[in-house]
Amino acid sequence: MFKSGETVNVNGTYAEAGHGGGKVKRGQRVELQEGSTFPELKPYTIEISHGGGTKTRNRQHQWKLVK
Repeated sequence: MFKSGETVNVNGTYAEAGHGGGKVKRGQRVELQEGSTFPELKPYTIEISHGGGTKTRNRQHQWKLVK
């Protein structure tokens, strides 16, 4: 799992992965070469309701090596 803006160590195809590493519907796929940087992914906000309280968290998808 790689974050946006990090430097690529291995050539290959990378796919957008969810917060926990799962698949993303209509996620991006990019072909990257060693030394380039991962493109930025749009952050999103979620609301967590637990025990009568509500919290908001900012999350961002990550990149996962496919091939």
